[in-house]
Amino acid sequence: MTEPSIQFSTRPLRGIDGLLAVATLNRPEALNALDHRMIFELLEIIKRVESDHSIFGLWIESSIEKAFCAGGDVRDVTNFGQKGGVTDLSHASDYLADEYLLDLWLRKMQKPVFAWGDGYLMGGGMGIFQGVDVRFVTEHSKLAMPEVRIGFVPDCGGSWFLNRATNGLGICLSMTGATVSASDACWLQLADWLLPRQEKDAVLDTICGLNFSSKYAALSDLGSKLSEVTSRSPSQGPWEAVGSQLVNRIRHQTPEGVWRAIEFWYQAIPELFVGLEQASPGASLVSGHQFQRSRFLSLYECVIQEHDLAMHMLGDGEWCEGVRALLVDKDKNPDWRFDSVEQVESDWIHAMLAPMNWEGVHPLRKKLAEHGIYS
Repeated sequence: MTEPSIQFSTRPLRGIDGLLAVATLNRPEALNALDHRMIFELLEIIKRVESDHSIFGLWIESSIEKAFCAGGDVRDVTNFGQKGGVTDLSHASDYLADEYLLDLWLRKMQKPVFAWGDGYLMGGGMGIFQGVDVRFVTEHSKLAMPEVRIGFVPDCGGSWFLNRATNGLGICLSMTGATVSASDACWLQLADWLLPRQEKDAVLDTICGLNFSSKYAALSDLGSKLSEVTSRSPSQGPWEAVGSQLVNRIRHQTPEGVWRAIEFWYQAIPELFVGLEQASPGASLVSGHQFQRSRFLSLYECVIQEHDLAMHMLGDGEWCEGVRALLVDKDKNPDWRFDSVEQVESDWIHAMLAPMNWEGVHPLRKKLAEHGIYS
């Protein structure tokens, strides 16, 4: 019998006859990259936590320190980097619909959800992490939505939660795939608490002693307890150090203008955008336009757009080529559709951003509605 990729256990709470559910991501050989089976297992755990009256909350962690979750299993979605693009989109559509359902369902849970985000948090891992109520990072955490480096755009609600990063800087993260440290993640509002790795057991023990009379009470109690024992991190990351200056260069700019500002800052402070040259020029501009058009949309509408975008970019082949070069053949020499941002055609951008012409109900809308999640 195949072992589950998510280990489920419970811990007794103190002061109340109840349990805290613990979901441990356990696919270490893939740095917990989410395949379809892992998504199904997490969905089943969420369903169990919500329906079991003896469970008062959910803690999500990784079995390894190197990564919480390094992303989604995009090799499978892109048919292992199929040259020329994917023609049958049904498998990818179903996988992404379930992944986005997972991300939204986490946000609507009636019980508090906590995540210990040690190590790498990227792509699909960020989708999970941003959906929980309390986001812990450690000094070893590295966070990113690196999709443009494989010819795609931030998904799993990325166009929504990056829009809520400090001072509008999410567009820079979106267009470059930049990785940020734990301290910068807290400053950018992509994490809540930066705690030493060795404090994990103490934090979990603290959570087991919270006031679980309601979700609000538990979260408020945790905030009070942590505020008593923690202080502002003495370290300041590069994003916090120069963020206000960068903001002045990107405010009210088109994605093309934002890119020019990014190139300027890359020359001045390269640690902001390490690996910028790896990004697909086309995907970077599409990402910028998606970011800006989703600014005032709900998370629900953002993931609908992201699902359609994924289908277009899979059919076009840009995403497949990125996966081939980085994850399949590993030659790190992608043949991008455009050689530079200046060469990206506006018609191509509009084609990628266009709604899909689905027969009948949109597959993601249908799946969300089946689980009681509406716009």
